[in-house]
Amino acid sequence: MSFLRWLLRLFYGVLALLCIAIGVYFAVDNPELITPSFIGHAMPEGSVGFWLIGALLVGVLLGFIASLLPFYAERRRARGLERQLHRTEQELYTVRRKVSGD
Repeated sequence: MSFLRWLLRLFYGVLALLCIAIGVYFAVDNPELITPSFIGHAMPEGSVGFWLIGALLVGVLLGFIASLLPFYAERRRARGLERQLHRTEQELYTVRRKVSGD
């Protein structure tokens, strides 16, 4: 199993390096300077590649955060169900003690 884990880490490492190399190539290949405007405010001047890669990273981060919301909602729901199960088990234990006459 450790060989597969090592192989998966190697694959992700190579994939990360490839993405970084493509990003650097993209930034170098698009050196034109622009000053984007966001909600009426001028942003600092930067290359086209820099702004596009930045926008991509912000989008990926927001997508990741949005994908975590259902996970945390289900986790909270599972904790509530576990508490309900615990209370029900306690009630069942109490009823069994009363029925057995202890």
